[in-house]
Amino acid sequence: MDAFLNYVRLKAFGRGLRGYHSAWFVAAAATWMIHRARNQGDVVYRTKLKPGEKLIIKAGPSRSSKSSGN
Repeated sequence: MDAFLNYVRLKAFGRGLRGYHSAWFVAAAATWMIHRARNQGDVVYRTKLKPGEKLIIKAGPSRSSKSSGN
């Protein structure tokens, strides 16, 4: 499916740039948004580390798994 979306997106941008019709830009934007939505993971935090830096990750119980204290 990703290969198909990529193909349609590239063809639509190309046709839009060549002046066929402005609807091709809409089609290209729509396929780009679908592609982004399908390939977006559950990234919570992203950073770049410099040489020598370290990132410490601590995991505890999630808020939804804590008891309500009844």
